[in-house]
Amino acid sequence: MNSIIISALMDFGKKLRTAFEKSALFRCIDGIYAAVSGSWHNSAFMKKIKNLGKKDNEKTSLLYKIVDFPFYLFEKAGEKIQKPLSDAYENSFILRSIFAFSDNALALNTKFYALIVIAASLSRQIIALSFSYKLSAVTALAVLILLLDFNITDFFAESKAVKFLLSLVGFSDIKLDFYNKENLKKPIALVLAIIIGILSGILSSKSLIFAAVPFAALVGAAIILQYSVAGIFFSAFLAPFVPTMLLAMLVIYTSFCFCIEKVRKNELKWKIESVGTGLGFFLIFMLISSVFSFSRTKSIMVWGLYLIFVGYYFVIINSVKTQKQLFSIIKVFALAGLFVSLYGIAQYVFGWNTSNAWIDEEMFENATMRAYSTMENPNVLGEYLLLIVPITAFLMLKSSFKSLEKWFWLGALAAGTLCMVLTQSRGCWIGLFVSVIIFVTFYNGKLWGLLPLLVLALPFVLPQTMIDRFLSVGNLEDSSTSYRVFIWLGTLSMLRDFWIGGIGMGEGAFRTVYPFYSYSTIIAPHSHNLYLQILVEGGISALVIFLITMVLYIKKTSMIFSKRGKTDYNALFALICVSAVSGFLVQSMFDYTFYNYRMMSMFFMIIGFSISLENMEEVAAIENN
Repeated sequence: MNSIIISALMDFGKKLRTAFEKSALFRCIDGIYAAVSGSWHNSAFMKKIKNLGKKDNEKTSLLYKIVDFPFYLFEKAGEKIQKPLSDAYENSFILRSIFAFSDNALALNTKFYALIVIAASLSRQIIALSFSYKLSAVTALAVLILLLDFNITDFFAESKAVKFLLSLVGFSDIKLDFYNKENLKKPIALVLAIIIGILSGILSSKSLIFAAVPFAALVGAAIILQYSVAGIFFSAFLAPFVPTMLLAMLVIYTSFCFCIEKVRKNELKWKIESVGTGLGFFLIFMLISSVFSFSRTKSIMVWGLYLIFVGYYFVIINSVKTQKQLFSIIKVFALAGLFVSLYGIAQYVFGWNTSNAWIDEEMFENATMRAYSTMENPNVLGEYLLLIVPITAFLMLKSSFKSLEKWFWLGALAAGTLCMVLTQSRGCWIGLFVSVIIFVTFYNGKLWGLLPLLVLALPFVLPQTMIDRFLSVGNLEDSSTSYRVFIWLGTLSMLRDFWIGGIGMGEGAFRTVYPFYSYSTIIAPHSHNLYLQILVEGGISALVIFLITMVLYIKKTSMIFSKRGKTDYNALFALICVSAVSGFLVQSMFDYTFYNYRMMSMFFMIIGFSISLENMEEVAAIENN
């Protein structure tokens, strides 16, 4: 599928690389790199890191047993209800009906969809008490289609265009036979189609989006109930697009279906390792602070969202068991990032719904807008891209150089990087730079030889407004910088009185206490620093356990890379995740990155995805033995 242009570019790239490797500049860079690399690998620090690969005794510790206790109760309860639950699941008429409905929907059966359209259009006219020529024409067309009984999905399975699009994003091995053909002939599915059509017709009086809700909800719920891991795919894709509470409902339902699946299949053991233990204790300390909060009800509600999104980590590491599963989820995650990036770029170019609310107009009078896409705030969009851009780079690197898939992800990487620039978020730029430093250093340190050329090229590539904004980092004349500094000073004043146990979680508690300590009468909903916020909300214990958990996470993922080497895809993904998370944690020094709960959920998704690699490492070790 290679074109003449792609082949020419490949040949040019190879010749350029060969010429560079023969140059005196390369030999000089290579010598410097060898000296630095040798000193680094033989340093006491690296020796200590390498020794961390030994199996620890985390399962015998008291901390582990405390966090494991709820899962132990689940295991004991599951043993008692496993057989009756499994029997009820297999014999349930309601479940069989719902699964038949979802299989018809996935098959894109023409008779099935025609019934939905007929029921929706007729009910819409009855509710409106009016006759519509357009709806009547749609009904007539649907009646003609009703005479057909064809599965459009089967046509897609043979379509060369569909196969090309799937291969373009790395899903060339996927098969479009994910439905049970025996369910296509069941009358109950057609009855449900009529019922859903009537509901859709009634809701269409609100909007067409509302009309699709009952259909999408039932199909999605049925798929997740059958295959709980599908919920992780859905949540990874939908997180940047849907409201927080809808995402929370999806995560709760996926977690519930996963628990049902574990009991039904009699797989009651949960994997809980040191990172999970740390996250468990983090939730415990934050709960204690919320119970004694200055705004108890609101704090407990915020803690509930933390429990949902942080707890999702345990579902992910116990659900994702194969490399194929993991990389498929990652592709879906990155595809969502591509759509978000493209919308952000279009928003900036065409001026859609943008404002200069986040810009100091006196310092940056030529900077008229900042992209924020679906994330409501340019800084939040930048934080999201801190996770997406490295993941996209991973997909680009793991693809074959001769495949179109590599060029697709290269384009997605360019779109994400450009969108990051358009956010004009200086903290996120610094975070991305840290991510690149970590990745390049461990992946191929020789690439640092190109740094002088890159630095020289940047002034010719970036607009002057971007350069001015980056150089203004730390300038207190910038209102956004001075605003943060005053908030940090006020928060530090609070900590003199509340550093032990915190004030409780959420905006309610912070707004109650902060005004008594604020500087320059600045009103703020949070401290604009993740670490200060955790400290002021949960006290010193919460912050210490969070930092230890992050160190444990970096240790575990780093060891996967150090054991397997950069040529292994699992190792490369581990390095990418460490780089992305490190960049995110750096940005967290300049903003409260968990303030947007969708952002928090995606951060812990990445933590879960990378720790799930450890499961694969253990399975590989067992198979090798």
